[in-house]
Amino acid sequence: MASLAIYLAGLMYEAMHDLYCLNPNDGPSPRALFERFVAWNPFRRSAAEVEEP
Repeated sequence: MASLAIYLAGLMYEAMHDLYCLNPNDGPSPRALFERFVAWNPFRRSAAEVEEP
């Protein structure tokens, strides 16, 4: 599942690059892109679940 998260993050980066190069003034926010590409992945943990050392 971690490999899926990495792959999706790469696709998000490519989409951000394309969107902001082609139409920088009217694209979705970075948070919206994260929600669309990465957040639905079941591997992702919230910050509350991660223990601090």
